[in-house]
Amino acid sequence: MSFLRTTARGWAEDHSLAADVRFAQLEAVAYQRHPEIFQHFGADGAAMAQRLHANAKRSSLRRILDVVLWSLVIGAFFAPIAGLAVLMGDRFDFHRIEVQRAMPIAGAMFTVAAVSQATLLVIWLVRGARFSWPEFSIHLVAAAMALLALGTMPGVAELDDYTGWQQWRVPILIALGVAGLAALGMLVRFRVREPDGDGEGAPETGLSVGDIRARIAVLPAGEHQAIVDDRNAALAVLHERGLIDAGTLEQALGCEPGTLFLLDAERRA
Repeated sequence: MSFLRTTARGWAEDHSLAADVRFAQLEAVAYQRHPEIFQHFGADGAAMAQRLHANAKRSSLRRILDVVLWSLVIGAFFAPIAGLAVLMGDRFDFHRIEVQRAMPIAGAMFTVAAVSQATLLVIWLVRGARFSWPEFSIHLVAAAMALLALGTMPGVAELDDYTGWQQWRVPILIALGVAGLAALGMLVRFRVREPDGDGEGAPETGLSVGDIRARIAVLPAGEHQAIVDDRNAALAVLHERGLIDAGTLEQALGCEPGTLFLLDAERRA
């Protein structure tokens, strides 16, 4: 499941002091075991239920995609470092690898890096081309490793009088070109950030407050009371932390279960 907190009280305890309190989110966390209820808590409840449904539906596919993505990240970030390490270690005698072997290994590493970086660049473009420091850093480091490798190769070849080293510059130049292009493209998009995803744009459902109450009424009495107690404890924590004043606390505690989201609209009005 996608909820980060198992209780509304925990949500309140971890709520940022700099962020506005959204009562729909608080009560949705309290009712998190019942998306058929909290999906009707205004735009926030609808957005949270939508994400929950999407995560459950695509969890298996997402795990596969995560493995593929991390493989690409490892290839794009660590392969150029490994390629440079092979050359530098040989040159400074950290580990002795004949230059006839070191060059092909470095070439293979930078080929892997170039393919991985190009694939990550395509994924970045498809996902909206929004700047992020981790993605930018991967390509920046790869470009730096490629530049160092290009500068190291002549000296490494000279040590063993290797004359066929020029051919292995090609994959490194390609990796440098791809990494440089990706880093430059991301730098151009520096001012474009990921959306905060607070759920403002989610469509609200047409279920009436009376229908919400009817759905809550069929819950077992013990579970219902535990949810209400958790909700009220979360409200008390928000007040203790100075996120809501005494008047808002009293007003929120007086709301019937499943209607806290109505206060969000009143507070924004």
